[in-house]
Amino acid sequence: MAEQQLQEKQFDLIHEELRRIADELEAVRRRLAVLETLPPAVAELSRLAGSIESLAYAALGRQGPQVRRRRA
Repeated sequence: MAEQQLQEKQFDLIHEELRRIADELEAVRRRLAVLETLPPAVAELSRLAGSIESLAYAALGRQGPQVRRRRA
């Protein structure tokens, strides 16, 4: 009887540890999902910055510097 209680306690401890690990993995998965959205957002911000720069030069009535930009 005591051995069965010990096994049940060990099972409960292992089960709780596995639940904690699963919760941590879920948190990592959520962070990774957020990080995967960053490269497209950065590319869009870069394009917007270029557009704003062009608009600023247009508002000043002159042409900006001719710089070749690498597009990804």
